[in-house]
Amino acid sequence: MSLLTSLMRKTPEGLGGGEDTPKHLGWIMLTALGIGATIGAGIFAMPGIIAGKAGPAGILSFIITGFVIMLVAFCYEKFSIRVPNGVSAYSYVYHSMGELFAWIVAFGLFLEYSFGASAVSIAWGEYLKNATGLTVTGFFAGPYVKDHVFHPGLNIIAVGVIAVVCTILILGGVSKSAKLNFLLVLLKLTLLVTFLAVGFRHVNPANWGNFMPLGFTGVLQGAATAVFPYVGFDALYTFARESKSLKDTRLATYWCVGIVAFLYVTVMAVATGLAPCFINGEPNQLFVGSEAAAPLAKLLANAGEGWTAKFISFGAVLGIFNVLLVFCMGGPRIFKNMSEDGLLPPVFQKVNKGNPVWGIVLNGIIVGSIAGLVPFGEIADMMVLGTLVAFVFVCYGALRLKLVNPVIAIVGGVSCIVLICFLNPMVLHVYSITLPVGLVIYFLYGYKHSRLGKANAAAIAPQTEPEATHTS
Repeated sequence: MSLLTSLMRKTPEGLGGGEDTPKHLGWIMLTALGIGATIGAGIFAMPGIIAGKAGPAGILSFIITGFVIMLVAFCYEKFSIRVPNGVSAYSYVYHSMGELFAWIVAFGLFLEYSFGASAVSIAWGEYLKNATGLTVTGFFAGPYVKDHVFHPGLNIIAVGVIAVVCTILILGGVSKSAKLNFLLVLLKLTLLVTFLAVGFRHVNPANWGNFMPLGFTGVLQGAATAVFPYVGFDALYTFARESKSLKDTRLATYWCVGIVAFLYVTVMAVATGLAPCFINGEPNQLFVGSEAAAPLAKLLANAGEGWTAKFISFGAVLGIFNVLLVFCMGGPRIFKNMSEDGLLPPVFQKVNKGNPVWGIVLNGIIVGSIAGLVPFGEIADMMVLGTLVAFVFVCYGALRLKLVNPVIAIVGGVSCIVLICFLNPMVLHVYSITLPVGLVIYFLYGYKHSRLGKANAAAIAPQTEPEATHTS
């Protein structure tokens, strides 16, 4: 068998682990898990960053990205029927395009969950400081960029909350984590209704006057960054094989994307109406830097709603916490699935109460390091590329297998490629360095230990053995 053929080997239908996985998540819990990862990463942390790129037209950014995500969601949902034991884009690409592409997607998803959890942990710290009046100065306040100069530091609050989340996941198990997530989702919906009701009274339509200050280029840059808030949709599919039925998975997919798209657009409209995105041609400080990590509370406080801002901050401290729970649950599940396929060492299959222990530990170390040492704005852009690469491959795989209407797959995939082109160039530079590192790991371990590769070799052996005996 040639090297190229080996790299393109695909999982047949029905192959994979997960047969003993408990089917305990209905569509309500699955929807809550998706919303839990999405509302928080997007609404509580990202409107500021997106407004800094697109201005009030960030509303259009969220609409564009929501449309693209819905197209990708069609492909995901059809793949969940074709590969019921799969975990997210990794399994779907493994089945449709082959092992090498699956590894690339898995590596991108690893970046997605690592950078995503890191960014959200920083946002959590900003809301905590806003709610409690806590002040951290000096080195332990974390790194920052000022006048294009990087100043190193260690964000001690972000590192601490990651350690707490990982401890809860290891000791608490899946069932308790999912129930806690559901309660926190209800809390976040309450907070958002409060923000919309109170903030709407202070909206100044004049702030929308310069609606598209950086043109449509800014809108597309905002749309690319807006992929970050929607990654909870992919997190939902890391739990797909724990779903009670395919119908539950399908309902959860569309409820999740629909609800969060509506909330993103309305919250973005109110947020950009509360303050101008640009002042004298320069970005408003409420929409850049560390302030952008906690925009809703900062905007309400700026509008004179100090007590409501405190309430939002206190609630967000709890609400964003469950985003970290879901992100830190999702990444290790991909490790576990890859380990079942032989692409990672067996240690990643070890679970405690349903949660993969060593995957959580490794993920926690990496996430804590990124959160502690990298500024918020840089992290937010970093995670988007891995997500979009995964989405492109999922759309192409669905097209190859004819799982969806070709128009859906083509428009979805091409749209993701367009968004990639509008990411910060630095992201592409970092990816061009980290991806080869991932490929080295694959060729040193995954290629040799691949479960599928061993199965193929065992199937070929009986055919070649008689021939070898005959020649002797």
